Amino acid sequence: MIKVAMIGAGSVVFSKNLTGDILSHPEFQNATLAYMDVDLDRLRVGANLCRKVAKALGATPTIIETLDRREALQGADFVINMVQIGGFDSTLVDFEIPRKYGLRFTIADTTGPGGLFRALRTYPMLTGLCRDMEEVCPSAILLNYSNPMSMNMQTITRTSGVRAVGLCHSVQGTFNQLMGYLNEDPADVAFRCAGINHMAFFLEMTKGGVDQYPRLFEAMEDPEIYNTNKVRFEMMKRLGYYVTESSEHNAEYNPYFIPRGQGVIDRFDVPLDEYLRRCDGIVDEFERMKSFSVSDAPIDVHRSHEYGSTIIHSVVTGTPSVVYGNMPNRGAIASLPWNAIAEAPTLVDRNGLQFTTVGELPAQLTAYMNPHVAQQELFIQAAMTGRRDHVYQAAMFDPLTAATMTLDDIVDMCDELIAGHGDLLPKLDAPTLVPTGGKSFGAVDPRDLRKSWDAAQSPAKAEPVRDWHVIGPFDDKNASPADEYAAASGKVDLATLWSANGNSLRWRKAEATDEGAVVAAVDKASGPGDAYGYAEIESVHARETVLRVGGSDRLKAWLNGKLVCEVGDGDDIDQVPVFLQSGVNRLLVKVNNAKGDSRFVVEVAKANF
Repeated sequence: MIKVAMIGAGSVVFSKNLTGDILSHPEFQNATLAYMDVDLDRLRVGANLCRKVAKALGATPTIIETLDRREALQGADFVINMVQIGGFDSTLVDFEIPRKYGLRFTIADTTGPGGLFRALRTYPMLTGLCRDMEEVCPSAILLNYSNPMSMNMQTITRTSGVRAVGLCHSVQGTFNQLMGYLNEDPADVAFRCAGINHMAFFLEMTKGGVDQYPRLFEAMEDPEIYNTNKVRFEMMKRLGYYVTESSEHNAEYNPYFIPRGQGVIDRFDVPLDEYLRRCDGIVDEFERMKSFSVSDAPIDVHRSHEYGSTIIHSVVTGTPSVVYGNMPNRGAIASLPWNAIAEAPTLVDRNGLQFTTVGELPAQLTAYMNPHVAQQELFIQAAMTGRRDHVYQAAMFDPLTAATMTLDDIVDMCDELIAGHGDLLPKLDAPTLVPTGGKSFGAVDPRDLRKSWDAAQSPAKAEPVRDWHVIGPFDDKNASPADEYAAASGKVDLATLWSANGNSLRWRKAEATDEGAVVAAVDKASGPGDAYGYAEIESVHARETVLRVGGSDRLKAWLNGKLVCEVGDGDDIDQVPVFLQSGVNRLLVKVNNAKGDSRFVVEVAKANF
């Protein structure tokens, strides 16, 4: 029976999901699962959640919890890395020091100074992990989920002989989203995608041999569709192809949005400092999961969109599959360097993982990727040789940094980041003719950076559900949208004309305020009754999250046909754990309307990826 070691299992939601995926295969229900983390509290929570998953699936795995990496790796067939070195304190360093120089980010985990320094502080851990694997499980395959994907894969493949692949969910998640725009079942449409991680492009999308790109360009003209992904649609308009990773990510991969001023930032809804806000939310989520992990409450297990368990199944059973992996290019994409880390269609079977041949990319797509490929190469050169000048150069070639900062400021910023991260980084003291900025920077106190972040951010806001349709009032004598919703498994026909209290009622549009409030206004002459609100929440990936629901009157809420909460009178907000399916999720809210107008609020936590 196989053994899977999960390194960084304190990423409790992720390790829980991967465990559920693995144990959902009948062949692996007796597998050995070793969970390792340096944080004992998080390790215990993660392992307890995974025990709940095993119980829910009727599986009987052998579960090992350990703080010792080599113990976890001993005899492993597969190793999953999900480690983030430095946590929130290091993320603050990545955001707050560049902020002093006028450089702002959205996510900062892939490229630019944020991705560069995350990769540098991950380098010592990853090289140590690979050394341990070569000694205690030399035949194991390493599945890397940690960002920055391309730079971390450079570390693994350039410093060791470990068999490895980098895995991301942006290809499959984005494809499902695109099929939602086209109202197509993803299973009916063939596609081919290639590039580098977070900057791969859909090269082909065909149904029955018919190109679907003209339909996507037509769909983009619908403001409701365009507004869901303004940056990505704008880049498709200019490049002719749609990119895999989200608009908030891609806004910082090029010079066309953030450096162009607040007007452009507002026009394209670029969420500056987004990752820091998500990190604040992750803390709250962990506390909820900690309590849940030791409760008697059962756990719902849903198959995730991750490729990890598919790869394990194909390697062990020989059942072939095709996934999208990140590995050394070696000619798969002819227009990228041989030793670049490419993302491309990957065949998996008993032989392991092998790229399929893509050929040349369109020249404009290669041009979009090239500065980032150069940064990735300069990163690995800096880490392996200790040359600080390669750190400067990696930052220099980042399009966002180059459009924002002078050369002198780039050098000073890098020197200050090196000092700020301190001993987490590899030594960067090799002799070079390229000078430093000559300034001395001291250690960083995370408490001071926390104050800087708190001062810089706007008041923390949850993400309200903005677009609604409302209708009412109904009384208990009338058929209502709740009846239709139940009969149609969560669907609502907004064109339906309803009759209640001698009146004809239609759905009408309503938009939430900035604070998230929706007024379910009804005709006061019609008397009291129940008002309804209906909204559709799109999720690129299937995921667990939390709805915050409240109102001025008694309220019920259903998601995808299932009652998820009941709230009493008053303005209390309930936090409700829910599961969002990939694509459109249908939410119905019923408010008992005693005096004519009822207010309700629904907010949904953003995805933490």
